[in-house]
Amino acid sequence: MTPAVVNRLAFLLCCPLLLPVALLCGCASAPIGDASSTGASAQATPGGKKLIQVYAHRGARSFAPENTIPGYATALAIGTHWVDMDIVMDKDGEIVVSHDIWLNPDITRGPGGTFLTHRRLVKNLTYAQLQQYDVGRLNPDSPYAKYFPEQHGMDGVRMPLLKDVIRYVNGVTGGKVGFQIEFKTDPMHDDWTYMPQEFAAALYDVLQEEGITRDCEIQSFDWRCLYELHQLDADVATAYLTEWDNEPGTEYSFFSDDPSIAGLWTGGELAKDYNDSIPQMVKALGGRCWEPEDLELTKEALDEARSLGLKVVVWTWPEHSGTAFDPKTVKRMIDWGVDGIITDDPGRLISLLAARGYRTPERFVTD
Repeated sequence: MTPAVVNRLAFLLCCPLLLPVALLCGCASAPIGDASSTGASAQATPGGKKLIQVYAHRGARSFAPENTIPGYATALAIGTHWVDMDIVMDKDGEIVVSHDIWLNPDITRGPGGTFLTHRRLVKNLTYAQLQQYDVGRLNPDSPYAKYFPEQHGMDGVRMPLLKDVIRYVNGVTGGKVGFQIEFKTDPMHDDWTYMPQEFAAALYDVLQEEGITRDCEIQSFDWRCLYELHQLDADVATAYLTEWDNEPGTEYSFFSDDPSIAGLWTGGELAKDYNDSIPQMVKALGGRCWEPEDLELTKEALDEARSLGLKVVVWTWPEHSGTAFDPKTVKRMIDWGVDGIITDDPGRLISLLAARGYRTPERFVTD
């Protein structure tokens, strides 16, 4: 058994209260007037009503195609404070809403209607070329599909531009729902995407053009993108994503003795220079929000982040947790008082919150 495996087993055995909640991330001045940017919002709003912000992950991928207009329509109909999305840039320099930096065979069908058998980088395709692909169904033969058995598949669904998603959501909600937007890059393969500086500049142009610089939270695992955005506008809320594999003894540990590993996703910043504390790193580097994976968060780390004025939003990775929604984990996160939960199933999350007296988001049903 490797040291990494031993460390992980020790961590799991010693920390039965690991923070397992479906995703959470809220660090901006929220557009819904009752959300705080300081992290206090999970306990109570000024009116005394409790609030944990709901983030509809990739729209609502438990029920509708991810990162698509139908997915966001579903999320708004269910109710959410924030719509979550991932972005990449195509050959034209347009920002496209997609979780993957390549065409994902698990969700992508070619012009002939069959699922792809290989990946193609989005960076190498024009938007016109991307429109030839349908992302409205899950490949039933893929392991990915088993996590979302209730997703309603559709035909003729295309990858949207970021600006089109923003306009759709604002058109439906009148600006009452915020935007959580994640840069998708890979510091191990910079040639697969645009570089962080160029990507950040392109995103900021869209944020300004669409008037949402104060109604968004911008997140990334590749912290370089957040640094670049911060240089353009320090008032745009940045959310620093981390995962289990950044913890001690893991593959991409921030605590590795090898700085090329410890600083890979942090742009060279090292946890050892911040008292071996991820919350302290996030705060010092300009983040308003820390977004740890549920299996990573501990109550102690949550309390430390709160003491620093950080908002803490958690997220679940079904491939780690084994399910898209674990009610036991979500209930634990609610009890801990996280500020927001990023979830593939906003309906079940809202039900759990409502039963406990928490405020729930407005619903927006379109014809």
